[in-house]
Amino acid sequence: MLAPAKLTAIEHAFDGIALLDKSGNYMYMNKSHANLFGYDNADELNGKSWQSIYTPAAAERLKKDVFPVLEKKGNWSGETIGISKDKKPVIQYISLTQLADGGMVCVCRDNSNAINANRLQYLMSNLGKGILVEDENHVVVLVNRQFCNLFQIPVQPHEMIGVNCLDSLQQSLGLFKDAEKVKNEIFSMMGKQEPLIGQEVVFKDGRILERDYVPIIIENTFKGQLWSYTDVTQNRQLQKSLVDTKNRAIASEKAKSAFLSNMSHEIRTPMNAIMGLAEQLSMTQLNEQQHYFVKNISDAAHGLLGIINDILDLSKIEAGKMNIEKEIVFLKDINKSVENILRPKAEEKGISFETDFDPKIDSNLFADEVRIRQVLINIVGNAIKFTDSGSITLSSKLVEEVNQTQRVLFTCEDSGIGISEEGLKHIFDDFYQEVNENNHRHNGSGLGLAITRTLVNLMGGKVWIESRKDVGTKVMIEIAFQMVGPDELMKDVVEFDDCGLIEGKKILVVDDNKLNRMLFAMMVKNMKGIPEEAENGLEAVQMISKNKYDLVLMDIQMPIMDGPTALALIIKTHGETIPVIALTAAAFKSEVNHLLNLGFADCITKPIDQKNLQHRLCLFFKTGSVKGKYYQSIHKKIVSNIAEMAGNEPGQIKKMMEYLLEEVVHALREWQISVPAKDWESAKRTLHREKVMVKSIGINGFDGLIREIEDDTVNKTESEMTLMFSQLIDLFHNLQTSIIQK
Repeated sequence: MLAPAKLTAIEHAFDGIALLDKSGNYMYMNKSHANLFGYDNADELNGKSWQSIYTPAAAERLKKDVFPVLEKKGNWSGETIGISKDKKPVIQYISLTQLADGGMVCVCRDNSNAINANRLQYLMSNLGKGILVEDENHVVVLVNRQFCNLFQIPVQPHEMIGVNCLDSLQQSLGLFKDAEKVKNEIFSMMGKQEPLIGQEVVFKDGRILERDYVPIIIENTFKGQLWSYTDVTQNRQLQKSLVDTKNRAIASEKAKSAFLSNMSHEIRTPMNAIMGLAEQLSMTQLNEQQHYFVKNISDAAHGLLGIINDILDLSKIEAGKMNIEKEIVFLKDINKSVENILRPKAEEKGISFETDFDPKIDSNLFADEVRIRQVLINIVGNAIKFTDSGSITLSSKLVEEVNQTQRVLFTCEDSGIGISEEGLKHIFDDFYQEVNENNHRHNGSGLGLAITRTLVNLMGGKVWIESRKDVGTKVMIEIAFQMVGPDELMKDVVEFDDCGLIEGKKILVVDDNKLNRMLFAMMVKNMKGIPEEAENGLEAVQMISKNKYDLVLMDIQMPIMDGPTALALIIKTHGETIPVIALTAAAFKSEVNHLLNLGFADCITKPIDQKNLQHRLCLFFKTGSVKGKYYQSIHKKIVSNIAEMAGNEPGQIKKMMEYLLEEVVHALREWQISVPAKDWESAKRTLHREKVMVKSIGINGFDGLIREIEDDTVNKTESEMTLMFSQLIDLFHNLQTSIIQK
């Protein structure tokens, strides 16, 4: 039994002291011992096994490595890692003494903040880095095996202790690719005594090492330095491989885009001639057999064009370049155009085709008109293809209107051959077509529904199908559309085609394809216009310098001089007095927008028929260029936005107008220097400064143009850059005029 004085001393000792019986259970411990392991008092541990303060794995190691020594020598001391009440590691230094009755005394203290050589050596050995520590006299005090291996030092790490580092450096310099550079870097770092992390050094054998330098400074006194080297050769090779792979992918993507663009042009150009000439031929006096031949030529051409469109769309989707362009549309007009396009096909098969449009759907919604029409044509076209008798109905219903958003459900229901349960599982897969005795005769790419689902997803909607074999199919598409506020309505709708607008107009047709020139000239003559022809951009520029034209229809890809280059020369010589409409095989909206951004008054995509060309030319001569209509609305919107920003306070409005005018004048002055000099970096810096101002006053119609100018991933010709900046300069001149007038 311990005396009270001794017991008091033990109880208040700094070290943890504990008494264990021969079974290894706690009989007594002081408060320090209990607290070391996160317990409030000894009662929580008394009676429990010592193993309760260790993990099972740690307890097994102690039994295996420590207890045999304790039994043999009667005592043992060293570092162990226990576990606290809240399951955190407890690094402790303990002394164990075995008692005569088989029990033992344990004295321990917290060692978590102590760094001893053994622990440091253990950590260094398992770091995976080459580590060397030298003192202030450049004498090695610590080094690990990895360091010796990296520098091919043929001795054990402990044999390096006491060696002068500068002597070792001299011996190792021969390993480096640029020995003199490495030597200068090392002496520079030691002179500055500032940490430097992640510096690369290269060996002659091709290995790449990443070096860290850390000066050891204790109480403002330099005590030595630590060098750390990591072999990153494989990592750098992997990075290089990834970069090479990425560059190859980018090059492949550019080649793919170029291929698609060329394919679009090369295929659509003759298709335009075939379809156009077939249409013109059908308008002449033909006998029954000739009508039959012409109709089949036209049907085959349209079918082939549909497959071409599907393949080009799929390729664009796979490349991640299918964009949704939102503008103000009238869904009822889109429905009507789908009906007009497909009703003749349904009537040919003797199928009833009905449409139902909900009057509660708002007249003006933000949507991609081209893509909405495309998905509706896809689902109705499929319905006609797979229905031999009965009826087809296309309905558009308002599902919900919340927060200026309308959710619309489009449903196409047919009484056709239907789809099997197995077929429904794969119906949206690329190139999937259900083959059986009923539909083996139907041709197509098998891409229509796959593209439809992708487009609907891009528009934030969903599509699903219900079908029963030999009963019919119902395709449903639900999309949410943002409603248009009264102040955002800028779209003019022309609902008539007045050929009188075209009669007598002198129109220059520019195309390197002789058949296309002949076809467009024939169409213009049918509308009582006066066509003339040029086979390339240079010939067109020369003809414009000698003759007056009301309109130029110009192909984009031509030999000798292409469309954009010719347009730049026309604008430079004649300003914008001669409108130029692009004739292009571009299949994608982004490409059409690019042409409009270049300054073309409009863009007509090939192939085009007599009726559509008439509509587009009537629209142009009625309302002017797309850009012209935009400028007509922009002045009012700028003033309205500035007034709102200024709280309609006249003094503030005037100040903001003055600030805006300063920025406009600054931009025009800078561009007058940089654009003629083709200094595109300076021109883009000016644009970067002004684009925030452009957006803040609500001129968001030029966002696409600004993004295109700043996009360095797409190569642009000098002519294209000049044309795009000319659009901005034109915009800023209009702003200047508008501000001065106000």
